[in-house]
Amino acid sequence: MKNIRSLIKYTTRYKGYLWLAITAMLLQVIIGFLIPFIMIDIIDQAIPDGNMTMLINRSLIMIGLALLGAGTGLVNNYASNYVGQHAIMNLREDLFTHIQSLSFKNVDDLKKSRLITTATSDIQRVQMFFVMMLRIVVRAPLMVIVGLVLSLQTSLLLSQIFYVTMPLLIISFIVILLKAYPKFKKVQGALDDINNVVLENANAPQVVKSFVSQDYEQERFKKVNDHYKEVNTAAESILAAAEPIIIMIFNLGIALILVFAQIYLTQNNPSLFANGLPRIGLIMAFAQYSQQILIGLMMFAMILIFVSRAEVSAQRIQEVMLKNDYIYTPDHPVTQAVEGALRFDQVGFQYGASSAPAIDQISFSLKPGESLAVVGSTGSGKTSLTRLIPRLYEVSSGTIYLDDVPVQEYDIHHLRDQIGYVTQTAHIFSGSIGTNIALGKDATYESVEQATSEASLTPYIEKEDAGLNSLTAAKGTNLSGGQKQRVSIARALHKRPKVLILDDSTSAVDTATEKAIIQSIDGISPKPTLLLITQKIATAKRLDKILVLTNSGTMDGVGTHDELLKTSSVYQEIVASQGGQNVSA
Repeated sequence: MKNIRSLIKYTTRYKGYLWLAITAMLLQVIIGFLIPFIMIDIIDQAIPDGNMTMLINRSLIMIGLALLGAGTGLVNNYASNYVGQHAIMNLREDLFTHIQSLSFKNVDDLKKSRLITTATSDIQRVQMFFVMMLRIVVRAPLMVIVGLVLSLQTSLLLSQIFYVTMPLLIISFIVILLKAYPKFKKVQGALDDINNVVLENANAPQVVKSFVSQDYEQERFKKVNDHYKEVNTAAESILAAAEPIIIMIFNLGIALILVFAQIYLTQNNPSLFANGLPRIGLIMAFAQYSQQILIGLMMFAMILIFVSRAEVSAQRIQEVMLKNDYIYTPDHPVTQAVEGALRFDQVGFQYGASSAPAIDQISFSLKPGESLAVVGSTGSGKTSLTRLIPRLYEVSSGTIYLDDVPVQEYDIHHLRDQIGYVTQTAHIFSGSIGTNIALGKDATYESVEQATSEASLTPYIEKEDAGLNSLTAAKGTNLSGGQKQRVSIARALHKRPKVLILDDSTSAVDTATEKAIIQSIDGISPKPTLLLITQKIATAKRLDKILVLTNSGTMDGVGTHDELLKTSSVYQEIVASQGGQNVSA
C-alpha cells in the first residue's frame, strides 16, 4: 500500500482538523464502550436491589454519554470531511500542474483518456479513502482491541466464542483482499476505454455526422461499455458476497454468546452469578462488547476493500505524478534576450525508438526577421520540425540553435515565451475573443486591438455588437474555421514573439486575407523570424526562403523559389501540380 501512503502527506497539511477528527473519534469509541459498562450496574444491581437512586444516576449518565457520543460523531464527520475535501483539492491542483508540465511525448505515452480518468475517478476514490481513514480506519482496530480487552475482563468463559468467529473473519478478509485488488485495477482501465471513445466523439462530431457513422460509433461505445459493466460487476460482486458473509459471522457470534451463556448458567458457573442471581447485565454487556468487536472487524473488511480500490487509484495517480518530463532542463539555464536567429544543424527526430525518422539530417539557418516557408507532401515531417523549436519534443540527433545558443540550454519557459506557435488545428477556449487573444498575458485593449488588426480579424470584430467581448464557446464552435485561425494568429502576434511559427494556419482563410496577414507580420517592428508551413506555392514565394522536405523527412533543398526550380525535383513536382511556373503571388 505504498502508493496510498505516499498521498497521505496531503492530509498532514491540516493537522488541526486532523487531530480534531482523531480525538473526536477516540472519544466516540470510548463512550461506546462505557455505556454497556454502566448498564451492568443498572441490570445486575440497581434493578434487583430496587435502588432507584443508582438507577436514575446511571440512566442519566448513559443519556449524557449518548448525547456526547452523538456530538463527537458530528465533530468527527465534519473534521474528516474538511480534511478530505481540502487534501484532495491540493492533490488535484498538484496533479493538474504536473499534467501541464508533461511533454507531448509523455501525454502520448499516457493517453488523454487515461489522464482524464486519473484526474476525476481516481482522485475521487482517493478522496473517499481520506474521509474513511479519519472515520473508521483508526476506529476499527481501536474497537477490536478495546473490545477484546473489555470482553476478556468481563468474562473469560464467554470469550471462547472468539476462537470461532475471529479466524472466520480473518480468512474472509484475506480472500476478499486478494480477489478485490486486481479486479478494481481492471475497472479503472475499462473506464479509460470509455473515456477514450467519448473523447474522440466529442472532439470530432462533424466527422461522425458527415460520414453518417453514428451506428458504428454507438457500437464502439457499446463494446467498451459492456466490457466496463462486466469487469465492474465482477469487482462489485466481491462486495455483494462480502456483506452477507460478514453478517452471517456476526449473527453466529451472537448465537454462540447465547448458547455459551445458557450452558454456563445451567452449570451454575459462579462467574455468571451474583448474590444467587444470574448476571444478565454482564451477559448483555459482553454481547455488546462482542458486537463492537465484530462491527470493528466488519469495518476492517470494508476498509480493506476501499483501501484496495484506493491503492489502485493511488498507483495510477503516482504513475502520472512520477512521470518525469524527458525534456532536459539545465542546471544553469540561459535567460538572455533573444533576437531570433535560428539554425538547424543536422537535426533528426523520431517519435519512438523503433519508429522511422520523422525528419532526418535537416540543416538551414535564418537571420533575425527572415522568413521561411516549409513545403512538402503530407507526412513529410513539416509539423514535427516546427515542434522541435519550442522543445515540445526533443531532437533525436543534431542541434537547434537560437541566437547561436542550443535551445536545450535555455530556460524552458523563457524559450517558449520567445516563440509564437499557431497550431494546424486552431484551439479556442471558452471565454471571449479578447481573453483568447490575451490568453493569460498582460494586455491592454490597445494591444489586443492591434493584434486583431494584424491578424485581419478587425472586420469580424466590427460586426459583433460586443466587439472583443464577444463570447466564444469551447473549441470555438460558434466561429468559422477562418475566424478560429485568425484568433489563433492574433494570440501569437500579441506575444510579440521573436520567432513566429504558423503551422498551415492560414489554410482556412482566403488568398487576400492570407496576403494581408503576411504583410502585417512583415510590418511588425522588430519583425519576428517566421516559419510558415504551407501547401500553397503562391504563399511560399512571398517569403525569403523555402525549405523542401521529401516523403522520408529528408531535405530536398532550401533557397528561393527560382533557385529551387533549378535544384529541387520535389519542389518542381509541387509547382507543376499547382499550375506550373505561372503560379501567381
